[in-house]
Amino acid sequence: MRAMRQNGRAGVASVWFLICSLLGLGALATPALAQFGMGMGGGDFMQFAIGRESVERYSDIMGFDDVQSETAQMLHQDYIDKFKSASDTIEDAMRKLQEEAGKTGDWQSMMKPMGKIMLGFIDRMEKLEDTFFADLKMLAIEPGQEEAFARVEQARRREEAQLAGQMSVVSGATIDLSEIARVVEVSGNEAAREALLAYEAEIDPVYTRLIEKSTAVSRGWLERMRDMDDDSENMGFDQEALLEMQESMSAMRELGTQSKAINARYARQIMQVLPAESQPKWDREVKQRTWPTVYRPSKAERQIDAAEKLDDLTPEQEENLATIRNTYQREASPINERWAKAIDDQQAEGDQMWMGWGADDSEADEVEKEREALDERFVERVRSVLTADQIERLPATGSSGFDADEVLREFGGG
Repeated sequence: MRAMRQNGRAGVASVWFLICSLLGLGALATPALAQFGMGMGGGDFMQFAIGRESVERYSDIMGFDDVQSETAQMLHQDYIDKFKSASDTIEDAMRKLQEEAGKTGDWQSMMKPMGKIMLGFIDRMEKLEDTFFADLKMLAIEPGQEEAFARVEQARRREEAQLAGQMSVVSGATIDLSEIARVVEVSGNEAAREALLAYEAEIDPVYTRLIEKSTAVSRGWLERMRDMDDDSENMGFDQEALLEMQESMSAMRELGTQSKAINARYARQIMQVLPAESQPKWDREVKQRTWPTVYRPSKAERQIDAAEKLDDLTPEQEENLATIRNTYQREASPINERWAKAIDDQQAEGDQMWMGWGADDSEADEVEKEREALDERFVERVRSVLTADQIERLPATGSSGFDADEVLREFGGG
């Protein structure tokens, strides 16, 4: 499995987000930052583990039968148990560091041991992942299965790129069209299958470099923490370190731009070969993953969905709600397109702030406010066709509809 890591499959790219949580929010020397970073539970570390759903995908790619698939899940459970043990250990160590720093008020003193501990955790993650994939490959005993393992490696890199690529600050830089194909269910379409195979081969080198860059940055900052002098100002993160980060961000932005173009090209190509009834779902999935802020279910859509599920609607109410939905989609569509374009333009101009936050009063902000006003207007239209009792049974309009547990299931194996 060493070759796998040399080709870019380092199971630690998503640790970059953890590094940013520890180092990048606010003033580095504040107790609040330390408390934010040190107060994380085991679930936060578990998000870096291979997920159960991922193992199901790997089994499908390799053409495993039921026995092989069940064995793969057993191997995965053993991997998760060991990963959880390591996660609990590091969580306990972090908690002790936090308590000690809280007693002394010397928050800087915890940075050196934190860097050392996190580097050890990364090494442990790599070893566990290498072992799991080596065992998974040993299950490939039928003709063609071992050859298919290369696609499993690519699939894992696409998973890791989804987190590593966030630092490229390019919308749609690290979406996975093969995963979208599973959601839309394009199996059986030979033209789509061939396009997906070509896509996986073309996107993999770009994602590999993106992961390598992200991993190198995260390791570099942790090593800087580990090796800092006790009396170092700014906890060792001087102007040189910030310049290195800026250069790395520029490199990741360039890689993100390359991968975005590949994703967009193949997304169009695949949609063209899908049957007409599948094309809207494909287009929606691609847009939701490329511009999630724009295309995730809106406040108005969530209210319409909830209203349509009420079990005491009259035929007239059902008809009115259907009309409201169609009208909303028609009016929201051009606004969403302008919003997505404004985000792309802002990113292309390079004025996107760290972690993807945009500048105040940007074109994207203005279009977002326009969409929010549209949503508010249609929420009122939904309520206007319902009774007071029905309105009481609707979810609060402030609910985002975002399922954090789903994210943890995707990346955390459980």
